[in-house]
Amino acid sequence: MPDLPSTYRLYPDQPDDFEARIRILTNEEGGRYMWTYNGIRWDFRYAFDPKKLTYWMLYPDFYDAEGNSYPPGHPLPTGEWLYARMYHFGIQEGRRSHQEQVRPGTGFYCVEGSRIVAEGTVTRITGLFEERQ
Repeated sequence: MPDLPSTYRLYPDQPDDFEARIRILTNEEGGRYMWTYNGIRWDFRYAFDPKKLTYWMLYPDFYDAEGNSYPPGHPLPTGEWLYARMYHFGIQEGRRSHQEQVRPGTGFYCVEGSRIVAEGTVTRITGLFEERQ
C-alpha cells in the first residue's frame, strides 16, 4: 500500500457534489462476483426512476471515519454501509438535472450494465450547486 498524505482524496482537483451512504450488495444478493475497490466507476441510477433507463456518471470516493479516501484499489466490504463522496463527471445539463433531484434522503443504485451492485442514500449536499468550468 503506498504512503498517502493524511488528507488524501481520490479526486483532489475535483470538488465533490454530495456525500452518501452506500451498501455494496453481496454476491448472494445479486451483487458482483469479484471484489469491489475504491476508484470503481459504476453508473448511477435514481431509485425513483420508473423507467430504469437513465444512467449518470456519478462516481464514489469511499472514505474512512476520519474523512480520508481509501487508496485506489483498496478492497471494500460487501453488505456493510460505507461513506462516500460523490462526483459528477458528465455534461453541464446533467449537473443541472442533479441539482433538481438530489436532496438528503434521495435513494439511488450503483449499476453495472443492468445489474444493481450497490444501493445508496444521499446524506449531505456539498458542492453540487457551486459553479464549475
